[in-house]
Amino acid sequence: AADVDLTGIAKAEGGKTVAEVFAEKDALAGQPVTFRGKVVKTNPNIMGKNWLHVRDGSGADGTNDLTVTTAGAMPNVGDTVVVTGPVVLNKDFGMGYQYDVLIEDAQVTVEPDAT
Repeated sequence: AADVDLTGIAKAEGGKTVAEVFAEKDALAGQPVTFRGKVVKTNPNIMGKNWLHVRDGSGADGTNDLTVTTAGAMPNVGDTVVVTGPVVLNKDFGMGYQYDVLIEDAQVTVEPDAT
């Protein structure tokens, strides 16, 4: 993941932090969740989807990075985004791509740069 400044990221209105999504994953399974964070890694057009890694500065190793798939526009590393999508648990795509928590087919909105 890129070295992206994660300071000052406000929690999305009515949403969760990345750490809260991990902590509440069993209750959130199959439910839509909204969170704000910064894109730290992108992988375009894998299995027909864009893949993002989003962090908000919350959580520790293993609970600080949410993987998001989207068919929408591909944000850039460093962009602040608001993500809304269903929480999917224990997804195994094969070839070593396993995710305990995944936000699948999300709506991703890039926020304007505040600076």
